[in-house]
Amino acid sequence: MMKSKKLYGASFEESQNLVDKKFVIKSLKESSNKQDNGRLEGKIFTFLLGPLVIKFVEFFKNHGGPSAFSDKLFWSNSIFNALFYITLTFSMIFILESVFCKVQYSKRKINREYSYTTRILGALSWFCICGVMAFLSATGSALNSVFMEYFYVALIIFLYWLINHKLNQNIIITLYNHGKRNDVLSKAEKITNFISKYVLILAAVWILIKSVITGYQDLIGALTVDTCPLLMACIMYAGLYIYKQDIVQGYYLKKYSEQYRQLYGFSKEEWYGVGIKDDERMKLVAKHLKEMEN
Repeated sequence: MMKSKKLYGASFEESQNLVDKKFVIKSLKESSNKQDNGRLEGKIFTFLLGPLVIKFVEFFKNHGGPSAFSDKLFWSNSIFNALFYITLTFSMIFILESVFCKVQYSKRKINREYSYTTRILGALSWFCICGVMAFLSATGSALNSVFMEYFYVALIIFLYWLINHKLNQNIIITLYNHGKRNDVLSKAEKITNFISKYVLILAAVWILIKSVITGYQDLIGALTVDTCPLLMACIMYAGLYIYKQDIVQGYYLKKYSEQYRQLYGFSKEEWYGVGIKDDERMKLVAKHLKEMEN
């Protein structure tokens, strides 16, 4: 029965199982134009981190990378440069879209939580994807194996799908009130730790054997780079943990905006900011929220 339920297909009444009073208060407290400016700056910075991490790895390659690396498996400077300009182009597109969205939401006043959380998770994921791409050749060089590059990509994609799937299931259980919630984050973390632990042990043994045979000295450097793609992926998983439920909650608050306005007794001026300055609106919202909390 639960499998037929859709994550974004709940009715207004069902959405109230997920979108509680606490989330509505949080969303309204963070709906001013001034706060949006800071959020936009954070998104721009995070989107730009993606191309910068590629440049960092290229610099690292050209200026004293660990001696354990196999130069023949490291990507050339031309490949790094091509990746940098490609990722920079996409980052600029993402930034322009975020700026456009910010302008649109500064007029609508309400329902910014969904916009912010989807884009900050996108920015964080983009940074991590760029980081994984940048470090893959270093990992292949540290392990002297191109196979490990493909293996890491498959592992990271699989873990992302698994964690997202489990999170969705947990949210659906809450949304449609199907009994007790599962501790999905704990289970996903156990699975991630189990897989990554044995991957890292295998890689460590591999490097140790190669160091004995070839006389490599920089074992710590090699192990650090060997784990970098998975560590970058873990940052992306952490972002998913933090923002996934907020995204779904924000979606329903946006979808049923008028119903939630009426449910909590906000005027159209407070909720939508129609015909009122933003500072004045936020004062009215703060007063209303104080009454709600009391």
